Amino acid sequence: MEKKLSCNVTIHEEVVENKKMFVVECTELGVSDFGETVDEALANLKEGLSLLIEESPEKAKLLEKQEPLLLTRLFL
Repeated sequence: MEKKLSCNVTIHEEVVENKKMFVVECTELGVSDFGETVDEALANLKEGLSLLIEESPEKAKLLEKQEPLLLTRLFL
């Protein structure tokens, strides 16, 4: 059975040249990308991660997980 790869992703908004953009980052590999929508940004990140793993297969080890990690925000 092929191992599934997954990563934790942070998403935030930035304004670039008066245009709202969504920035996404894979926290395990420190890889980020962006897009005009969340879906576009995630698709761009997925493509970038796929290319990175294709070129550096050893990085896939960092994305092999048994269970997902919960990421949340704590407000003070």
